[in-house]
Amino acid sequence: MRPLPAGRPRAAAALLLLAPLLPLASACGGHDDARYRVPARPLRDGEHALRYREVTDGRIAFAAIGLSSGLTTITGSHADLPSRLGGFARVRMIAENRYATFHKIDLDRQLLVTSRGAYPPDVNAMRVKRQPTDIELGSHDRLEFDLMYDIPKDARIRALRLYSSPTDDLGVPLQHDPGAELPLR
Repeated sequence: MRPLPAGRPRAAAALLLLAPLLPLASACGGHDDARYRVPARPLRDGEHALRYREVTDGRIAFAAIGLSSGLTTITGSHADLPSRLGGFARVRMIAENRYATFHKIDLDRQLLVTSRGAYPPDVNAMRVKRQPTDIELGSHDRLEFDLMYDIPKDARIRALRLYSSPTDDLGVPLQHDPGAELPLR
């Protein structure tokens, strides 16, 4: 224990007792501000930001944060891929695992709903842009990624139908995955 400074022993003793707590009190700051501060990033060429809306399937939360459409060719570091149907749509996504365990999501199941039907991700476009076809999220982890779709040129984008393969609290897959629909306009 440190010796008490001369002069006011009671005040000095109180400060010594409170000193270990002072950094904690100042670090807590305002209790009304209990959120992470994530810096904004610039949009990519041809992309527009989407209003943040979240849907959940099981305990996986999904949000689409950016959309590009009408891309006639996808260019990557190792290949160029022209659209077969008319144009590519790229959706920037966030997936957050609210389970207490790891959770794997098959990204090939995520459907883009358009005026001309629903389309799965284009596996070749995903490869050219080096995007995963499945992800495994740790407990309470969050990840951003792109979903790439090849759709007819005249198809109007409406929503995403998202599937996470929900489980019970023990990690046993549920029999029926209803999915969740996320409007994109």
